[in-house]
Amino acid sequence: MLFKIKNILIPLLLTTLTACNISEPHNPASDLLTALPSPPVKVINTSGTWLVYDIHIKVSSLQKVEIYNDNNLQLSYSNFITRDDLHIANIWLPYAEEGWEMKELVHRFEYKDAEGIAKQYDFTLKIEEEYPDPITIDFPVPQGIWLAEAAASPTSYHTRAIFPYSEPIFDPSQQGYLIGNNPQRYAIDYAKLVDGLPYRNDGSQLEDWYCYNLPILASQGGKVIFTENQIPDNLTPGQLDYPIDATNVTGNVVYIAHDDGSIGTYCHLIPNTILVEVGDRIETGQELGRLGNSGNSFAPHLHMHVLTNPEGEEILDYTDGLYFESLPYKFSQFTKLGALPPGYLDEPPLTPFTPTTNEIYTNVLPSESDVIEF
Repeated sequence: MLFKIKNILIPLLLTTLTACNISEPHNPASDLLTALPSPPVKVINTSGTWLVYDIHIKVSSLQKVEIYNDNNLQLSYSNFITRDDLHIANIWLPYAEEGWEMKELVHRFEYKDAEGIAKQYDFTLKIEEEYPDPITIDFPVPQGIWLAEAAASPTSYHTRAIFPYSEPIFDPSQQGYLIGNNPQRYAIDYAKLVDGLPYRNDGSQLEDWYCYNLPILASQGGKVIFTENQIPDNLTPGQLDYPIDATNVTGNVVYIAHDDGSIGTYCHLIPNTILVEVGDRIETGQELGRLGNSGNSFAPHLHMHVLTNPEGEEILDYTDGLYFESLPYKFSQFTKLGALPPGYLDEPPLTPFTPTTNEIYTNVLPSESDVIEF
């Protein structure tokens, strides 16, 4: 979701976390409890190769975690999302070029217990010999030059966009608590650029934006499993016309279940432009609807991401789609023309983008605020 989503979803987390699930750990080894909402994945983008995962932590007071491999420090992390005694670490660990000799990562947490006593706790995570290859998808918008706003990176606001459970859930298999899901960790917000700018005139009308009303295309074929088509566009770029909550945050949306079980998600479409219905079989490249400005959208763009669904859960209600984990993917080829500063679109008037490179990438993702051509 483009523009200021970081100011909406994070407060959702901070105001929604409540008392823990009534289940409790049996004979916990520590007063610090950890759990992963999904296994680590290997992600390759234009800035490098990463091992990516979240850790959900329950402890009174958390200072930092240091991650070691064979006693060699890999990362020191303290930028937790925190509410009371619940914390989330969004880990993007630079992947060792030749892999790691020791097949485990030791996470050394520094924290204080309920009495304020400083302590340490070690949590060990196994490193797999190989990680699954991300799926390859097509671009969900027509050819051209596009800003890949908030694309996958350690600092993207999508990385920290957590949808919390009403109450944290105790996972007995991990002896820890799961706080919520992040379906959009690898999402991209697509805004088209022409002559270096996303709009003509002053951008004050939806029709000024070059991407507005363009066709949205299926990145991969599959079966339509949910649509919403009745949420109004926000009519003035830079403003929201209605309060945003879990019942409208993605705006008008299409979910497509791929043959491998993953789910493609297309958000913020123009109302009453969706051309497909639940149950339809969709081909790659087929038009789904038109790019709009509905839901949590401060200006026209397409927000697209891919969900993982190992348990085959259904999306029956609008909010169901918020409670899946995200899945990395890749594009077969695109050209990187440079990058813009994160948040470039938030502060008009905008300085036109000028290309600084012309590098072809294959089988990777763009990084945060890359400007790409395909």
